[in-house]
Amino acid sequence: MVKSKTLQLNQPIVTGNTKAAVKAAGGGSSDLWTVPPAALHFDPRDNVRPLDPARVRHIADLIKANSYDRKKPLGCIVKKINGEDRIYVYEGQHRYHGALLAISEGFEIDRLPIVIDEAKSVSRVNMIYAGVTNNDAEKLTPLQLAEQVIELQTLGEFNATICRRLNITDQTMRDVLLLAHAPAAIHELVRAKVVSSTLAIDEIRTHGGDKAMFRLTEAAARTKASGKTKITKKVLPKAAAKNITGEQAKQLLQALQAVLHDPLFGKLSPGTIAGVDTALSPLSDLLDDAPKKLKHPVHVANSIGVYDDCEKLHAPRSKRTGQVPASIFIAQPEEGAWVFTFRMDIAPTYGFAHAYPSIEEVSIIHRTRVQAIRAAVSELTRLMNHSDRAKAKEAPIVNAWLDKLYTMPDPDWTDDMVPESTDEEDS
Repeated sequence: MVKSKTLQLNQPIVTGNTKAAVKAAGGGSSDLWTVPPAALHFDPRDNVRPLDPARVRHIADLIKANSYDRKKPLGCIVKKINGEDRIYVYEGQHRYHGALLAISEGFEIDRLPIVIDEAKSVSRVNMIYAGVTNNDAEKLTPLQLAEQVIELQTLGEFNATICRRLNITDQTMRDVLLLAHAPAAIHELVRAKVVSSTLAIDEIRTHGGDKAMFRLTEAAARTKASGKTKITKKVLPKAAAKNITGEQAKQLLQALQAVLHDPLFGKLSPGTIAGVDTALSPLSDLLDDAPKKLKHPVHVANSIGVYDDCEKLHAPRSKRTGQVPASIFIAQPEEGAWVFTFRMDIAPTYGFAHAYPSIEEVSIIHRTRVQAIRAAVSELTRLMNHSDRAKAKEAPIVNAWLDKLYTMPDPDWTDDMVPESTDEEDS
């Protein structure tokens, strides 16, 4: 008989005096204690889950964007170590290390809120139970996240601000907004867990909201009739093949050309590079020359801090009204730092206090001219989702103009501008 391996158990905890430990750490007196971060201690053996550096990085970014949420104190115990009463963090280890990381990067946190378990309740058994149950939390579903994003947009928050403060990517933003604007019938299927959010988003992206709704509701009926409860991709009908239009072929060619001319093209995998070269080589006569890196002027603010000599981009004039329905204004206050403002002149109109970028209103700096343009395009695209604007006769003109701007190549982008990837998985 094979003998089982004996588990290495941690030593029993010798509890210490709470008041003495807090006093020694310089903490405040309250049921909710506040203690300088440097006075806290940490033992990885006190946690049921190993520390995840990516999670720590994520939380540190959230703390720097939103400050530490004092409504979420750290769970602590007091241990007697070599005759000294010390406070150890055992619940909220990622928040604790996220705070330390934010502090190491210059963010100021004087004290952290903590709650200390009563000594009589402290045992390794209780800590294991607490560690398991307290880590059994659910993240927001994509649909729940979408509802919060929509409310933030309604309150006037920009997409870029939402992404920064929630630490989500542009792709996540686009996905949840697709789901948010889908027919209510799809929302009901997602809430009932008949279809996953991922599959719903994929169907909406591929077929549009209305057609996706019919495909999913029909599949739900068939699935229910067969005695099953959840739709899988296998039960959905395959889309009939259709010919690519001339306009779609042109768009595909432009997209591939943008990939070919991207400064980071050489960083792609050999197979991807070979595939693009193979596809475009026979079409070399149709391709435009690679965009040249230009020297852009540095703009100077006027006496009231407004960059009125900035670059001005306008959508085509409306044939119906003769007015410009939307505009983007970008300025380069200093080399390699770009800012933008915009105007939306389709009712309900929207714009900055100053038509042009100003020192007072601009907070987000972009590395290149095209990145600033794309950021402005994202905000205008969000505004075009408004029910009234989406029905306006000028909507097709504006949307086509925005699409063209967003897909334009960026000759000023270099590989050193690529942000480091972060794991957004919450646990």
